[in-house]
Amino acid sequence: MNTPRIAKTALRKRGANGVEAVVFIDGDNRTGDKRWAEVKALPQPKAELGSELWLTDGRQIKLPFNALPWILPDRTGVVVLFESGEYTHSDGSDVFPKPNNAAIYNADGSLRFQLRLPDGDYRAGRIGGIHSGSMPSRFDGMMGVVAATHPDAPPEWAYAIDPNSPELIPTGQWVRW
Repeated sequence: MNTPRIAKTALRKRGANGVEAVVFIDGDNRTGDKRWAEVKALPQPKAELGSELWLTDGRQIKLPFNALPWILPDRTGVVVLFESGEYTHSDGSDVFPKPNNAAIYNADGSLRFQLRLPDGDYRAGRIGGIHSGSMPSRFDGMMGVVAATHPDAPPEWAYAIDPNSPELIPTGQWVRW
């Protein structure tokens, strides 16, 4: 049996008039202006309704947060980076606090694991972005993130993601943010 894969990721929003709109974050080749047009047309105030996974079998899976989900290369899950206060427990504490403020979710919406910087790496920093550039050849085909060394520093050190292990892999690559 073919396991459904993730085709697109999306954010759903509602305008003051009750109309909902979806903007695709990953998996859509249209320009940003075209993807965001329906959301921009909604009347203020706009409400965040959540992140979604759109699967190859047509199902839409709602995720329990509003953060941006980025599709893993094998399309079995997504990487999500969380800003402070973006995804919290009922007591207001972060579900994935810095410096390990990222996680992988499976195509069915379940948590695979929280991503972790290796012990000793940038404990005062954070995982700050998806790495969209190339990495050293030994990491070909892998997705990456960039980490900051300090809360106020830009994310500049690239790490590769093994979708089967929570520990990020240092690439030794510095990138200008």
